[in-house]
Amino acid sequence: MLGVFTRKASRVERQLAWRAQVVVASRAPFLGRAERADPETHVGSAVYDSEAVAKALQELAFGVNPNRPFLVTLIGAAREVDRLADLRPSWIDYCNKRSSLVPEATDAASELSRQYVNGDAVRAWPKFAQAQAAVGPAAEALRKLQQELADFCGSDITAGPCAA
Repeated sequence: MLGVFTRKASRVERQLAWRAQVVVASRAPFLGRAERADPETHVGSAVYDSEAVAKALQELAFGVNPNRPFLVTLIGAAREVDRLADLRPSWIDYCNKRSSLVPEATDAASELSRQYVNGDAVRAWPKFAQAQAAVGPAAEALRKLQQELADFCGSDITAGPCAA
């Protein structure tokens, strides 16, 4: 039975884990350590980007050996991100109305208007409190997952440049 847990990771598993690390690092702005003039602006970005993060986590979950030690953490993180993703249609609707966007528009300007919204506008969203409450648990779960994926991949892409 121990052999199942120590089985060498396949190339596909490592690629999926690496991709998940990249997506989480680049599409989960609420994980960043940077100080912002208005820290609540990240709530809208987190909701907007939750779809991409949820998709990467789902692909990883379906593509790895079900006995991988990080799978429990992955499932927990996916559950927390799904809470944000459930709010995404409401957020997009709100942004479309607020910025007079065509709902079907996928051009860069429209997408940026949905992703990066000032703090006052984010707080005015009727589901702000619900989204804000979901961001903390999602961030905690994703930070833990990032560390486990870094261990699995042998490299932490969030650590910055490697010292030579």
